[in-house]
Amino acid sequence: MLRGAPGLVGMSACPLCGASGARDVEQLTGDQLRALWRTLGWEFSAEAWGRVTPEFVVGLDRCVDCGFEFFDPSLAGNESFYRELEREDYFVQNRPEFQRTLSFARHKGLKKALDVGCGSGIFLDMARAAGCKTWGLELNRAAADKARSKGHQVLDCTLDDVSKEQVGELMDLVTFFQVLEHVAEPAQVLRKAASLLKPGGCIAVAVPAAEGVLRLVPWDPHQWPPHHITRWRLKDFGKLARVAGVSLLQSGGDQLLGSDIFYFWKLRQRLASVMGQPGKGAASLARLVSLLYRKTGMKWFFPRRGISIYAFFQLHPASGGT
Repeated sequence: MLRGAPGLVGMSACPLCGASGARDVEQLTGDQLRALWRTLGWEFSAEAWGRVTPEFVVGLDRCVDCGFEFFDPSLAGNESFYRELEREDYFVQNRPEFQRTLSFARHKGLKKALDVGCGSGIFLDMARAAGCKTWGLELNRAAADKARSKGHQVLDCTLDDVSKEQVGELMDLVTFFQVLEHVAEPAQVLRKAASLLKPGGCIAVAVPAAEGVLRLVPWDPHQWPPHHITRWRLKDFGKLARVAGVSLLQSGGDQLLGSDIFYFWKLRQRLASVMGQPGKGAASLARLVSLLYRKTGMKWFFPRRGISIYAFFQLHPASGGT
């Protein structure tokens, strides 16, 4: 099945606000996505691609009501896709949101943490070292086993399948680091997380920034199905909080670094040839721009244009988990 040209109104309901009107704003074919991934060193099986056949047209939709951008949720990656995607460098060793969340947890006195999509337990290691009692959820069995080998309590099930009895007690903190962009119903996911929290407990979220440095590479296949199925702006967190029935305490973005500009500029060049597009200048020019950005202090003028944005939510004190 092929989709129409960009600009036509789609019928998909917005996964954030539920409105039915959506406008097609970008498209890539399955064949183009395969070529982009291949350029980055990945080759996936037909089973991993699911519905995204070579001739399939993947369209990015924008809600006409709230402006949230999303893809057809049925294109989300399956178990085969994530099993084939995993490599040693897939789980980043340290992200800005890890230390930021630990500082937040110390300030709030949060001691019992559940990390959804915990991978091999990198954040859990840091949380335990900071004095937290740790739990994790991870569907990738190899990663989950690695986290367990370090002493963490890790369940290999989805958040929907978790009960208070499985974790033994209600949480102070539930974290979603680079997770919500993979799920079809983010508000429902937050509601479920809230049901596992003590009254006044908190939820930490970090997602790729749709309005940040990633805009340099609109064809990055990581930002397309089967990998990601939603795109996030800071303004979307307020709507997410209202729909999920929690309070938005704080939100912001990673600082844009000169090294980020250099990396994504080079990535754009690398992928541009696949799309038949001109690159954004030579690597030497990218290096010069990155250097000038650092030396002139421009990072203070673009404080929220880095790779990710984040938010902290709180369960209303009168509420409680089930």
